[in-house]
Amino acid sequence: MKHFPLIVDSKQPSDFRQYMRCIVGGNWLMLVSIVVIISSIIISYPLAQAFSMPMQITAHISTIVFAGVLKVGYVLRCVGFNELGHEVI
Repeated sequence: MKHFPLIVDSKQPSDFRQYMRCIVGGNWLMLVSIVVIISSIIISYPLAQAFSMPMQITAHISTIVFAGVLKVGYVLRCVGFNELGHEVI
């Protein structure tokens, strides 16, 4: 398994920087989507009585939408790892 530096500088090839951006972007996208999914589930179910009906509807819809965003982030991360020659699990 290859190791790659965590710091991207201007001396590295542009392909490497591009795929590192894919990995970092995918990680951030997954992190943000997980936070939104957890928040929307909490709003939708255990704390539903504390929120208005439009807010609950928005939370239910955002759960579905951000599950898709999570998958896009994972695929973006996998593309970056694959193109850098790492095994994608």
